[in-house]
Amino acid sequence: MLSDFFGVNLSYQENMLAKYYTQNGHQVVVIASTIESIFDYMQNKYERSTPKSITIPFENCKIIRLPYRYNILNKLRKHSGVHKILKQENPDLIYVHNIHLNLREAVKYVKKHPGCKIILDSHSDFSNSANNWLSTNILHKIIRKRFLHKHLAYIDRLYPVTPSSADFLFEAYGIDYKQMELLPLGCDYQNSIEIIKSTDQGKLKAEYGIKKEDFVIITGGKLTPNKKTDILIKAIELTQDKNIHLIVFGKAEAEYEKLLHKMAEGLPVHFAGWLNSEELLRHMTIADLAIYPASQSVLWQQSIGMHLPLILGNTGYQDFDYLNLHNNIIGLKKDEINPEYISEQIKYLKNNPETLRRMKQAAQQVAEEYLDYTIICQKTLEVFEHLKAPIGKEETTI
Repeated sequence: MLSDFFGVNLSYQENMLAKYYTQNGHQVVVIASTIESIFDYMQNKYERSTPKSITIPFENCKIIRLPYRYNILNKLRKHSGVHKILKQENPDLIYVHNIHLNLREAVKYVKKHPGCKIILDSHSDFSNSANNWLSTNILHKIIRKRFLHKHLAYIDRLYPVTPSSADFLFEAYGIDYKQMELLPLGCDYQNSIEIIKSTDQGKLKAEYGIKKEDFVIITGGKLTPNKKTDILIKAIELTQDKNIHLIVFGKAEAEYEKLLHKMAEGLPVHFAGWLNSEELLRHMTIADLAIYPASQSVLWQQSIGMHLPLILGNTGYQDFDYLNLHNNIIGLKKDEINPEYISEQIKYLKNNPETLRRMKQAAQQVAEEYLDYTIICQKTLEVFEHLKAPIGKEETTI
């Protein structure tokens, strides 16, 4: 796998793919940058002097970390030595995460080893990329577009991870929808089930002063104003119901965090801080509902994996219909992302437990049928005809 960032102990797509591929008998090698902290990566903090390293931190997955050969404005990045590693590892499948500039080396390898396949996924859409004229018209529509089309003939599957990612590939890169196949971000469903069964929910609720019969909502992530957590806290206030609790997990910038804490004074709002993957899922077991007012996140899939009904806001280019296969999501249009409307939805679900129960069952069905990474990994391996049988029948190096 070619990935710019790979953070150990996170529940990102790259980690889950590595975990489930290896669990099913395949060998996995990840080539990534030397940046190991998600916070450093998000803030483009890169230490040039960090040397190459090779580790096997989990699931027998080998991670090779390489310095950048060049890093232009934190937009165009490339590692050196990738082709040599490919020759040493002799992969059957090269999984390229986003339009990685080392795709060139992958194609060079495949030209000499035609039995090897290349698949590429794309996470970019108009909500997280192309946010100004230069980015849209120069970086994407010229530089990256030319680079992708130059190598497109050697890519066996092109996977947008959301419908909005597919629209971005069509509009910015001129890729026909017929050339794409949706590959959703999933959930660590095996782990979800284990945590649902093993968590002492009463004990965890008691740590927050939440009674057994109280109604619990969870939200969080990398808390920025774009996530509109402040609107959700205001909605909790408007319910005027002390038996409705909100758990907020994650980390915010100092000023926004101050604002959130000030708004929450005197309200049944609990700040859990930054939680690792296991702690996050445990906290989800005591929730009746997850609400993410804005900003697309893999937390949507993780919440579904924990069988939670969702309320999601769409501020633009964040279509979630592909996750709402059995009416497990209440969607908010842009003008509905306000405290009054969200408050009404919360009160409705609290007062209609049968509706909430049906949404919970629907979430479980979506997780089992669509978002389990066992299923997602199987789908990627169907690029090989002989692996269209159940996953794990033959060993493949990825």
